[in-house]
Amino acid sequence: MERPLVVTDPSENVVEIIREAGELATEMDSPLLVLTVVTESEFDSDASVLGSIGEIERTSYDMTASSYAEQIAQTAIDDLLSEYDIEIEPIGRSVGDNGERSEAILEVAEERDCDYIFLLGQRRTPTGKAIFGDTAQSVILNFDGYVVTLSE
Repeated sequence: MERPLVVTDPSENVVEIIREAGELATEMDSPLLVLTVVTESEFDSDASVLGSIGEIERTSYDMTASSYAEQIAQTAIDDLLSEYDIEIEPIGRSVGDNGERSEAILEVAEERDCDYIFLLGQRRTPTGKAIFGDTAQSVILNFDGYVVTLSE
């Protein structure tokens, strides 16, 4: 079975790539996996904001980094994929601050036997890629299936 995986984040830039993945999954009549990967510092920053909101609302937004990432994936599903008549599964992963996103993406793709990965790339100079690395580039070089990228 062919299975696509789309990688999301909280930005608005992912709309087109999520819809492309939804179209492909619909055409193949395949389940779509929606993955969000957050770093610990991204989670800590957002958790402090959620904690402040929780104090005002007198409620708790107590969650782990992985469950927070899964909630972001679920929001993308609710907002962008509700029109598609396919099985869609949210997945959340957290990684350290050292940029292990590509490893997490490849791990999920392998665990779930994915044939396609859809993700957003960043425009960087060759020097920038050499120094800072690039998630999309690492996924392209290390994934045995098809990789679809869009640049921000």
